[in-house]
Amino acid sequence: MMLTRREILGLVVTAPLGAASLPEQSAGIALDHAFPDPRVSYLLMDCTASREICSRWMHPMDAVPVGSLVKPFTALAYGGSHGFRFPIFHCAGAAGHCWLREGHGRMEISSAIAHSCNAYFLELARDVAPEALETVVQRFGLSAPDAGFDAPALIGLGTGWRVSPFAIARAYSELIARSFDPGVRELLAGMALSAQSGTGRGVGRGAYVKTGTAPCIHESKERGDGYVIALFPTDAPRFNLLVRVHGVSGARAALVCGKMRRYV
Repeated sequence: MMLTRREILGLVVTAPLGAASLPEQSAGIALDHAFPDPRVSYLLMDCTASREICSRWMHPMDAVPVGSLVKPFTALAYGGSHGFRFPIFHCAGAAGHCWLREGHGRMEISSAIAHSCNAYFLELARDVAPEALETVVQRFGLSAPDAGFDAPALIGLGTGWRVSPFAIARAYSELIARSFDPGVRELLAGMALSAQSGTGRGVGRGAYVKTGTAPCIHESKERGDGYVIALFPTDAPRFNLLVRVHGVSGARAALVCGKMRRYV
């Protein structure tokens, strides 16, 4: 699971000193010293101002597959053309192409977000209207899926929907800012549940969390890369922490994110 020398050298720590306060600059230094593993990339943003505090990420403006981090935005697109009435669905596991072989059972939108249920979101994605997705993409500053309206791409499977780390982080900050918009409350409830008992429980309570596992894009190939985004604290989110860990699942990346959160 070793990265190439070029990749290691590319993981440059940046901190916009002109914009960040002294405590914020200190947080960036602490994160870098405490997490020197080159397999770990991170981007820490001020959630309220939607600005970068510090980062260590090679080419954060380049579009990459981010796995299930796109699911909330697909859900909003579905909701936009269905009166924001989300279905209740039974996940049968592998038979429904879910990552959990034995299945999640009864799923509604909040539990599907919390457990990142592929079967549930595939069901949603098959009924997403193109114009509704276009509205969401524009509203949240995301790039459109390369694969068009292929249902697996709309839930983050494969490489058909690529988004830059910076853009996906800003989109989640915008999601928080739109917490009173139709459908958003249900998504945030699912993200809070993820931190409590879902795939994001490694981050810990008191955060809105979404995890994802995406195809590996590193030269030293692994089966996948784990992504997790955490916005905290939940009562008034100030920080937006996006983490990618090379060669692990999103749930395992959440454990790293939880440790990083304590430094912030």
